[in-house]
Amino acid sequence: DYKKLVVAGLEKDTMSSEQFEHYEYEFDNITKSITRKINTQLPNYTGEQRKATIRQAEKEIERAEDLLADMQQETRSAPPSYRTKMTARLRGYQADVEKFKRDLQAVAAGGGAGARNAADRDALFGGGAYADQSLDQRSRLLDNDATLNRTNDRISNAQRIGEESEAIGAGVLSELGTQRETIIRVGGRVSNVDGNLGKSRRILNAMGRRIMTNHLIMVLIIIVLMAILGLVIYLKHFHKS
Repeated sequence: DYKKLVVAGLEKDTMSSEQFEHYEYEFDNITKSITRKINTQLPNYTGEQRKATIRQAEKEIERAEDLLADMQQETRSAPPSYRTKMTARLRGYQADVEKFKRDLQAVAAGGGAGARNAADRDALFGGGAYADQSLDQRSRLLDNDATLNRTNDRISNAQRIGEESEAIGAGVLSELGTQRETIIRVGGRVSNVDGNLGKSRRILNAMGRRIMTNHLIMVLIIIVLMAILGLVIYLKHFHKS
């Protein structure tokens, strides 16, 4: 039962960590989309296209907040050794979402003048291609960092599972050693029982021989008595004759 509880606990911790990483991966994709809209698209858009992009960014921020709530729930159920790291990452993500809200509000309030100023900056630095390239580089760095974090978490989980499996193995070996000692003691008791049975068998054989001897003695006595009785009867009858 203890082993089953340990294995179940390990599976639960692994599932919690994997679910947190799943939310984290989706959150990373959404933040990339929000960053692209705020830094690249909205400064260049006007009219209905700009309004539609703002609404999309707002929906994505709402989805990001939902993911933060899911990650917070997973953090509460995580083991203490991982909860601190997950909490720190969650706080960083929450700060990112708050910054997105401020940036979106600032860009939305900037209107067409903000768009023109951003267009002038893009023209000065080589257009939107430069911003897209910088955004792509940042996205790749974020992807690499997230992948490294997930890899480190998996390695940590594997090490923890290995250590707990080693502890379980040591417990099993100890239990097997105890059972071996018990078997040895039982074997010694069985040998003692065999010795006692041998002694009992010898005693029973001796008693059997004594009983047979007593029977033979009784038969001989009866024969002698019958002979004497017959002799007495014969002498009386011969004497009368």
